[in-house]
Amino acid sequence: MAPLAPGSLIVVVGITGYIASHTGLQALKAGYRVRGTVRSMAKAEQLRAAYEKEGVDVSPEKLEFVTLDDLTSEAQFDAAFAGADGVIHPALPEMHEENLMDKILQSTLSPLRAATKAGIKRFVLSGTLGSVLTPGSPTVPTDHPITTDGWNDDFLQSFLNSTEEEKKSPLYRFYVYAAGKILGEREAWKYVETESPPFELSIVLPAMNWGPKLFGSTPMSLGWLDSLLKGDESPMALPPHYLVDVSDDGKLHVLALSEQRAVGKRLWGAAHPVGWNEVLAILRKHYPDQPIPSDRPASAIDPCPWRIENSLSTQMLGGQWIGMEDCIVASAKSLGY
Repeated sequence: MAPLAPGSLIVVVGITGYIASHTGLQALKAGYRVRGTVRSMAKAEQLRAAYEKEGVDVSPEKLEFVTLDDLTSEAQFDAAFAGADGVIHPALPEMHEENLMDKILQSTLSPLRAATKAGIKRFVLSGTLGSVLTPGSPTVPTDHPITTDGWNDDFLQSFLNSTEEEKKSPLYRFYVYAAGKILGEREAWKYVETESPPFELSIVLPAMNWGPKLFGSTPMSLGWLDSLLKGDESPMALPPHYLVDVSDDGKLHVLALSEQRAVGKRLWGAAHPVGWNEVLAILRKHYPDQPIPSDRPASAIDPCPWRIENSLSTQMLGGQWIGMEDCIVASAKSLGY
């Protein structure tokens, strides 16, 4: 199938989200017409203003918004996808919602079914690095680069065997989210195999996203950087893994619409292996007056000891990712530092 040419109409689901907002911006820069789904039209106009500041054409001919407030509603997706050529779907149900696992799965399958009826040509879905591996796990191999071929079956089995006591933990919803992303992605590939839809599927597997927020509240991952700038060490309880600038992540989603080599592929949205002390050193260099936490002792998992094989994504981005230092400084600037 031919790649989507500039001027094609693409739908970005949940366009006011952190990754999705950058995806929409990159799509406009690439010459696509963009239809963004939103829960709130007030937020939509805030995003339009943010895009205008970035210097792109935000006229109604180039950028439109439609309301979609239920990510499990096939009927709402039917309306949102009408007349479109491509779909980029980075959105997920809110973490606090009831029946989260079922909603994650339905929020994957409902748009796939709607895309089939609408005759969509390219469909790009956001997955997660966690579908392949668990950062901090001793089972992640360090003797060879990790490809996108594998699945995080160890984590999934551990989740399925969760005890009733474990399910009471406030962290359990994060496990539900991670397991839901794995199962949702598997359902997407299964759907393509069994239903033979008109569209070609690509899935981006992002690592931790930093980079400037375009508007609105602070996303969770940027909140960790904000905490470090305020002297709060708690984010360093998380095992460091890979970092990607959200601008590159958005661009990778858009490139998957037009790159033939992305068809039927999982694409690493992951640029740089990270160690917490490296992050702290960058923060001290640029923000010497902030109470940056002290370095922590090196360990078997910090800095990140494993490497991924991201050559396809690197090539698609023209051979270069946004550097870690530039990403961190731009992130902090958008947070007001």
